[in-house]
Amino acid sequence: MKKIFLIFAFSFLLFPVICQETNLFETSTAEEKDDPNVEINEKTGFPRIKAKPFVMFNEGFAAAQVTRIQTVSGRSNFVWQNDFIGAFFQIQTRNMKPLNSVIRTSVFYPFYNTFNDVKQFPKQTVLYAFDLFAGPILETDMWKYVRLKFGLGLHYMYQLSDEYHLHYLGGGALAGLELPVESRWSVLLDGTFSFDYPNFGTNSLVQPYDYSWQYQLNLGVRYSVKGKNKYSYIRQSAKSLQKEELKAEKKAAKKELKAQKRAERKAAKAEAKALKDKEKILKAETAAAESAETEADAKGEEK
Repeated sequence: MKKIFLIFAFSFLLFPVICQETNLFETSTAEEKDDPNVEINEKTGFPRIKAKPFVMFNEGFAAAQVTRIQTVSGRSNFVWQNDFIGAFFQIQTRNMKPLNSVIRTSVFYPFYNTFNDVKQFPKQTVLYAFDLFAGPILETDMWKYVRLKFGLGLHYMYQLSDEYHLHYLGGGALAGLELPVESRWSVLLDGTFSFDYPNFGTNSLVQPYDYSWQYQLNLGVRYSVKGKNKYSYIRQSAKSLQKEELKAEKKAAKKELKAQKRAERKAAKAEAKALKDKEKILKAETAAAESAETEADAKGEEK
């Protein structure tokens, strides 16, 4: 079991390396500086980032099924299954290099439980589970109508059952699609499968499990201003586009005005500093002249 978990973790670490589209060392920084088409940031000395990275927030409904198996010799194995329903919240990056990533948290309530296909009734009313999935994703599209994403990541889940506090840790795979309904609205559908090691909780000494895996299905939406859909099922009207262009122009003009005022303040500070330095130099020269004159008068009196 631990060997399988290590294989998943190793695959997760190798995934960003395998999926890189370009070699990071193909071009050197010196060559980029010599390229006239590359704009260099004066402060950092690196190429200026034009498509700046940002994050988008996704949320929606989630469903999951967790299976735990304890192998028994001489008879059929003990199989526990819990069906959950809940909600998820996900953070997804955009314009990150070399790959974008997702971090998803889910909260579940177990509504159906079985042991060897026999329904079990919980003894406690308040039972819940918390789920976390994080990892890099590879994105592509299907003729701009549907965006596809695939990924590998690390998976953790905490579950409060009638008997134990269960902690699952393992690796998972994600596959999903995004439907660009409107320029700012997208419908999301994805599923994950994870294979976990379930013996980190209070069950580890009393009732350790031999195998555990989980299926999860998410249906959600995303509203994003920065991550707008260039192509969408519902087209924007000309009036809406004109309003957005006018708003962008006003924002750019405001930004330019702020930059101009900032430059003016910086120039005024530099001028004031130069004036102070000049005054200090004049004071030092005056003091030196007065000192020399005093010394000359003293020598004249001595003679």
